Amino acid sequence: MAKWIWSIDPLAVSRLRKPAGKSPLSRIALARLGIPARKIPRVQAELARLRKDSNFDLATWQALAREIARQLV
Repeated sequence: MAKWIWSIDPLAVSRLRKPAGKSPLSRIALARLGIPARKIPRVQAELARLRKDSNFDLATWQALAREIARQLV
């Protein structure tokens, strides 16, 4: 039980029940970047959370989307 509790990501837990907002890139735009369909919802959620804190140009959002998708399993 303790191993399971310590394996929980505190950042992910802190984001529970918080609205993500709107992603700066659409599903179609993410698909055009080559991101697999199964990863698109998670990438959009992460981009929406980042959008609240920063104001990047389109090229930066695309690079962030690729990096987030690369790190997802």
